[in-house]
Amino acid sequence: MTEKLGIQLTYAIFASVFMIVMCRPRSVNKNNLQTTPATILNAEKLLPPDHVDAVKFEKDGHLNKDFHKEIFLGNHEEIDDDPIEVAEAKLLDIFHKIDVDSDSYIQENELESWILDKINAHMDEAKEENDAIFKHLDPDGDGFVEWKEYYKHFLLAKGHGLEETDKFLTDYDTDILKDNERDQLVRYKFKWTDADISPIDNKLDKKEFFSFRHPEHSPQLIENMILTIINSLDEDRDGNLTLKEFITNPYTMEEDAGSEKEREEERQMRQKEFISVIDKNNDGVATKEELMDYMNPRNPEQSKQEAKNLVALMDDDKDGKLSLKEITNHKDIFISSKIVNVRKVLHDEF
Repeated sequence: MTEKLGIQLTYAIFASVFMIVMCRPRSVNKNNLQTTPATILNAEKLLPPDHVDAVKFEKDGHLNKDFHKEIFLGNHEEIDDDPIEVAEAKLLDIFHKIDVDSDSYIQENELESWILDKINAHMDEAKEENDAIFKHLDPDGDGFVEWKEYYKHFLLAKGHGLEETDKFLTDYDTDILKDNERDQLVRYKFKWTDADISPIDNKLDKKEFFSFRHPEHSPQLIENMILTIINSLDEDRDGNLTLKEFITNPYTMEEDAGSEKEREEERQMRQKEFISVIDKNNDGVATKEELMDYMNPRNPEQSKQEAKNLVALMDDDKDGKLSLKEITNHKDIFISSKIVNVRKVLHDEF
């Protein structure tokens, strides 16, 4: 009996969520939904990014393994697919840009300033991209994008024809959604609802739309993300994370959880971050506030700590600064055999 009730409850929840996704806001003006093939956004532009450059956490709670690369290389030219000598030349160019006093060394304060600039540049780029997408989705210029407007563009971006999309949005009995598309829409609807703050009206203004696509830039949604991470790892339910809880990987059952070696590498990285960066008062516990400081990309402590981390990784002679030779000796941090592509390390669902 209990199992049967559980199945019924699960079905009821799914059905409710599905109806929320499908619901058509009454205030939608059909004139706002006029779209031609020439105005269709591709899916990469339209969908909320899975991965966001220069942010410590991925949206699924994993650590961003490419953080070093992203905040060092910044918006420098793409070096993916470049021959190794070309990539090394670009790395040399970055070295000289960071070395503002031209003494042939990168001082920690120079690296800190560079990192802060790169983080801000990533965020500014995200905002500019968001503004352009918002303008595209708000052709009448009323300052809002309604869920159904976004819904239509989602279907078009997924390759559904304009005629079948219009027919579906008029009559949901003609279901054209694939299972993976329906799953995505459910997740995006929850993200949409999170961003729909004031007033709650099933439509987003530009600021809310930015939070929908980049919740890591919204203080309120950063808190929501951190609470989700805590809830997934907090075994004793005290609202904080111990080192043991933090290094636990809750996603080992996922198909893409990686090999045992990869999971062990992540545990080691999480342990290092917890001890050296997150647990500021060294009491063995990470609080919500400490995790929010760690996650917040505009926290100036991020730049200071990362500058220290990079110097520690590459300072072979322990003189507190980095020479070009030391950067070259450790170029594998930034350039792999396949070469690093900062701008393609794009965007997981939270």
